Amino acid sequence: MNTPAHMALSLAVLGRRPGGWEWTTILAGALLPDLFLYARQFLRGTSGAFSPVAAYLGDVFNSVPLYGALLAAGLLAGRRLLALLAGSALIHIALDLPLHNRDAHAHFWPFTDWTFVSPISFWDADHHGILFGTLEGVLFVVCLVVIWRRIGGLWPRLLATGFGGAYAMAFVHFFGHAFASAHWALW
Repeated sequence: MNTPAHMALSLAVLGRRPGGWEWTTILAGALLPDLFLYARQFLRGTSGAFSPVAAYLGDVFNSVPLYGALLAAGLLAGRRLLALLAGSALIHIALDLPLHNRDAHAHFWPFTDWTFVSPISFWDADHHGILFGTLEGVLFVVCLVVIWRRIGGLWPRLLATGFGGAYAMAFVHFFGHAFASAHWALW
């Protein structure tokens, strides 16, 4: 799934009390597994290929055992924010696991480098990406409605609208690739 969809889902599932550090922590947890995608742009070698450090970061930031340990520590120590951070990252990974084909992650690092190569992809048309990418868009809208109903006030709703706009740009990009074999993106 696209990062904004992960963020919206985590907020809809875990964000019972809007605002404050809880929502910020949930958003950060949903972002963590994809953080390496953004960081690796700065870790390219001189040949343009990704460095081994980038691949290693992908494993670390997508590790179920790592976030599971953080969740357990947060729950045992009564650290709600740590539990929310780890729980949000685990929700992200739970949906990445069945929706990545060629770009699967080693979700059980450091115990194994094994990757589950799913027959389904949220973006690759050769692996049902048109259907699952479209379902992701529907899921995002449902989550945004849940979030919208929990918040009040002008600024939070403007932020939610901006969040929806950011996802819409990613969805237009997906839509162009899936249905028109074209690169429809502002970037």
